[in-house]
Amino acid sequence: MVALYTLLSIARCWAFCDACESADVVREYPLDPGEVEPQPQRSSRRPRPVGLAATLAYRFAGAIVWLQHVRNRRRDLAHLLESLILIFVGVGLISAAAITDMYLHRGVESGSVQPYVVQPSGRELSTNVDMRGLTVEQIDSVVGTLKNSGYGFVRHEVSWAEVEAAQGQFDWSVYDPIFNRLNESDIGVIAVIVDSPEWSWAGTMIPSDVQPPADPAVLENFSRELTSHYPESIRFAQLWQMPNLASRWGGVPATGESFRPYLSATFYGARDGNPEVQIILPEAAAQSDVPEGLGDIDFLQSLYAAGARDIFDVAAIRLDGGQSSPDDRSVNAQRLNFSRAILYRELMVSNGDGEAPVWATSFGWSADGENVTRDQQAEYVVRGLQRAWSEWPWMGLMVQWQFTTVPGDPEAPYATAPDGRSTPLFRRLHDPALIRRSDIANTGFTPMDADSLHYEGNWADQHLEGRTFRTTGQTGASVTFEFQGTGLIGFIRTGPQSGDLKIELDGEVIDGGAGDGLWSYYYQYQTNDFPQRLFANLEDEAHVVTITLAEPGQLTLGGMVVERQPPFIWPIMMITASGVLVLLLGLRSFIYLVAIRAGHLTRWETMSSPELPRMPDWIPERQR
Repeated sequence: MVALYTLLSIARCWAFCDACESADVVREYPLDPGEVEPQPQRSSRRPRPVGLAATLAYRFAGAIVWLQHVRNRRRDLAHLLESLILIFVGVGLISAAAITDMYLHRGVESGSVQPYVVQPSGRELSTNVDMRGLTVEQIDSVVGTLKNSGYGFVRHEVSWAEVEAAQGQFDWSVYDPIFNRLNESDIGVIAVIVDSPEWSWAGTMIPSDVQPPADPAVLENFSRELTSHYPESIRFAQLWQMPNLASRWGGVPATGESFRPYLSATFYGARDGNPEVQIILPEAAAQSDVPEGLGDIDFLQSLYAAGARDIFDVAAIRLDGGQSSPDDRSVNAQRLNFSRAILYRELMVSNGDGEAPVWATSFGWSADGENVTRDQQAEYVVRGLQRAWSEWPWMGLMVQWQFTTVPGDPEAPYATAPDGRSTPLFRRLHDPALIRRSDIANTGFTPMDADSLHYEGNWADQHLEGRTFRTTGQTGASVTFEFQGTGLIGFIRTGPQSGDLKIELDGEVIDGGAGDGLWSYYYQYQTNDFPQRLFANLEDEAHVVTITLAEPGQLTLGGMVVERQPPFIWPIMMITASGVLVLLLGLRSFIYLVAIRAGHLTRWETMSSPELPRMPDWIPERQR
């Protein structure tokens, strides 16, 4: 079979060869050169690339070749350019990190830096409301809605002209059903004195919508009557609405110097009527209505310049979100946005008043239907609250601009329930999750009488250094604290009387290092109330911690500090470190160039290499 297959193959090849010869086919071998066709004459210009990417690559490559050519011909100039580029890039990275950090973290505080801002209240939901003119049934309905919606405070105007129409005769009939019903529902009142009776005016005052009294002493007397008549309802008193407007201060806008006597009268009068009342500065308009008037920032500064620091407890801002979202972190005195509150904080710190809180006594966005819709309004308000709770321990109550309005009210776009109608904002604020977030402790210092602390067992109050301490000697007594943050610091008294503690976090017992996993703050020789770090590096979410006196002794607490580390710190640190490294390389390169030009160093390219020793001629003998 093999022989037959071989013969057939030879026959096929012979036949193929004959066919090729008959057809005059020329056999070619793989290495034979083919016919050379004439080539067109090439242009001296280089071909241009086609397409944007190819063009960019072509030009980039050309730039590299040019730079290399310049570097070879002008070494010192190239060295200088390289050094300057490195320095420029390094400075640019450091500047970019600084600008980014300023934009993201301006006004942001962790809550753990002393002195702490001690808020005179929690951060419950609160709103402006005006129930004058409502019937008792309507008042009950509004207060019931506020209570069921989780509101802890309302800000309500009080017309001095209405209460004391005749000097020395006080008629509280309009306010009694309102404030008493609020007190029964455990809703605190921020009372705002908004006007003065005609009998108190000076005869030479310029006519305006609202005028102050000529003698601050009569305002002091009214403030005393107000707080003494409502000792349980009114917890905060605020004087006037936007006195930096000429239309609201007798035709001439108030300054810190002219307003100070009235603020002092309110402070001492209200405290005389009820020592527990806190005094809030008035809201100021962002811009005055006359050229000589002061804007809100300048008005606050003028109050400090006039020496008003010791006659108020809380600064107030009229915080209009404008047309931008709460994520707008630009801070500018001419810009109307949520971050404007940071200017208040910075001004207060610069005046040595960093312990005083700031409250947004009118807060919200106007849902005009064009720039901000009702749905956007709801989203912005909730996100604004959450941002303040997390980032601004110096910000206390944020009072919704208006709860309800009547038809035609110009403030209806700001209202939570305009004309008594439910809106997306009303529904979002009514969310149980948001209400719980407002009730628990957020970033900053929490006093021991806050609503976020719940006690079991026998506890007693101690008032030391202007603070309230809670102490117990009952074994098994405990305190439960709800907070949201990434860390927790507790003012736990150490000393010879301190008993061992058991601490639980989110239901899990945490080992404190003492016997049986307890925490010991026993100290034999001295008693101190220093802050003790309990937890760090937690998830930024709601937590529950329980502290129990587990062994005989005493447990005394002076406050809790919720800590929250600002986000986006590591990227900024990495950019800064990279910028510093590049800058150092650039400076090193520049110093090296200067040293070469000065003759202190020799360029490495011109250095002669040492001559190597020559080996003698040697041929190994051939092995036999």
